[in-house]
Amino acid sequence: MFMVRKILVFVVLFLVVVAFSACKDDPVTPPEDHFEAIGVQISTSGIPVASILRGVTSDTLQASVGVLTDHYDIKFYDESENLQDPPSEDHYKLSWAISDTSLVEVRQHEGEEGGFEFHLMGKKSGFTDIEFFILHNNHSDFRSGKIPVLVN
Repeated sequence: MFMVRKILVFVVLFLVVVAFSACKDDPVTPPEDHFEAIGVQISTSGIPVASILRGVTSDTLQASVGVLTDHYDIKFYDESENLQDPPSEDHYKLSWAISDTSLVEVRQHEGEEGGFEFHLMGKKSGFTDIEFFILHNNHSDFRSGKIPVLVN
């Protein structure tokens, strides 16, 4: 009986630790503090150039070798597929992953690192992809899915 009780206590403690380590059950950060999105729209001067919704896109971003692209802004699609502005709180940051960083890089203006505006700079011709993330307290609240990038 004593052994069964020890095992039961261990299982309960393990479940409590797992429950409190999950982001959505974080006792320090309220659940409503997470940014919910299902896609992104990238635009320049208010003109959409690419979008991805639920990880699906037919668009391709383009960059030229040695040339900084126009200024890109990101907006996000909510569950109803309406566009919304990016989160404005300081603990949200834009991040990205490029499959082949030898082809293209993301640049942001000094002092605006982590903001939701960026440029692309082509390094050499080729084809890769980029995925955007919303970082919230050092973990990802959202990932866009991969958007193709053509560098010429």
